[in-house]
Amino acid sequence: MKQKLFTKTFTLTPGECNGQQEMFLPFLVGRIIKVASMHADLWGVGYEKMIASRTAWVLSRLSIEMKRFPAITENYTLETWIEDYNTRFSTRNMAILDSRGEVCGYARTIWLVLDLNARRNANMEELNELRHLILDRPCPIEPPSRMRIEEGEKIDSFTVRYSDIDLNRHVNSARYVEYLLNQYPFEWYDNNRVTRFEIAYANEARPGIDIDVFREIKEENDHVLELRHGEKALCRSRLIFAPRTEPINIPFNL
Repeated sequence: MKQKLFTKTFTLTPGECNGQQEMFLPFLVGRIIKVASMHADLWGVGYEKMIASRTAWVLSRLSIEMKRFPAITENYTLETWIEDYNTRFSTRNMAILDSRGEVCGYARTIWLVLDLNARRNANMEELNELRHLILDRPCPIEPPSRMRIEEGEKIDSFTVRYSDIDLNRHVNSARYVEYLLNQYPFEWYDNNRVTRFEIAYANEARPGIDIDVFREIKEENDHVLELRHGEKALCRSRLIFAPRTEPINIPFNL
């Protein structure tokens, strides 16, 4: 019988942490993708099955809410399950737990199937068996919001490089998160933490293109950012910050 709930436990190594000595948000995004892929593999709809028909699962939207991020050498567990499925997309949820089984946070993800030849969304009718693997378990965080920049300003520009590209020959999903987080100075994260992160991927970013970053501050700690290539939006993101109860004061000469 195929498992509706998949669980995987990891240990956070020093090399997987940020300068605040906790899990790096792009690394968490990578872990979410990894665990989703592992679950799909168990169901027989993972990479090897999909690539045979020149298709691939692609992350379309992601929302994460974190009470806290795991710290160095801490064990943590990701639990994942399917909430919904139709011929256009699949909705998968995640719970991030600490070693005591207490919730660190939750994630909501929406996945599409990409036709690697046509570079467009593929029909998912062949995966209809996923309908029978939906788990009736609520995810307590809000679904992705409608993100729009109305009066934003351009704050950065850069070019997509070789190391940004994944096996599907477009920018890696977690790399977008790095692009967005890099719009704030290092000290910002010593004094603030991300409590909610959302991203909606709109168009593929390919090698060598130029990207402009626009930002609109809706409220003091509620920011919407957009990555654009020319007039085309590549992704939109929302970051909600909260002041740390105790600012981090780690010396640079450890």
